[in-house]
Amino acid sequence: MAATSRLADDAITTVWVGGSSIDLSCPDPAIVCFREIGNTLSKIARFNGRYEGPLYSVAQHCVVGAQALINEGESAMHAALFLLHDAHEWILGDLITPAAKLYAAVGRELYGEANVLDAIGACKAAWDEAIYFAAGLPGPEAWSRKQRATVENMDKRMQLAEAVALFGPRAAAHFPKSETPKLTGAIKPWPPMKAEEEFRKLAYRLIGEDRVLERASIVSANTALR
Repeated sequence: MAATSRLADDAITTVWVGGSSIDLSCPDPAIVCFREIGNTLSKIARFNGRYEGPLYSVAQHCVVGAQALINEGESAMHAALFLLHDAHEWILGDLITPAAKLYAAVGRELYGEANVLDAIGACKAAWDEAIYFAAGLPGPEAWSRKQRATVENMDKRMQLAEAVALFGPRAAAHFPKSETPKLTGAIKPWPPMKAEEEFRKLAYRLIGEDRVLERASIVSANTALR
């Protein structure tokens, strides 16, 4: 994704770092900062926070799953792809699958709109391409079957393991059975600052510290101009 392509003709702006704004309809690698991604994901709760106790963040989910892949002998490339698989939530937020299905059902039944899920998927995919391009990694559209299967399977395995850890054993009935990931430790929520730090450290390791810091510098300069 060397060139930016728009998702919509009209600008869809939102407030951004330092009080500036960005256009959500214009996925652009030039605004991708992995340190900002870690910060934002550390404050977004998995399962919309509907469990007792502290927030278990999307950042922790990404870090723990990526580390599990490393523990299981997968390549650093596979771990890096997993680390960023939810990074679009940094800019689009976390629309959980049941909510997306609800919007699609209501759109279809009330307004005859049959492609709501496709539209959501297209927005996520476009931002994914920008994010992975900024990381120097292949975007999901270019993943091999092995890469796609590895990321998707770990995501499903993590979802089940997290649901049981956060909601209790009964939650397992709501998800397909799968092998427990080879975790480094038990699934216990990290404070946001720790989740952000661990995301940053793994990004340095898997994406490259020089690239992460370079992206932060570029984005900082661009933000000052907006």
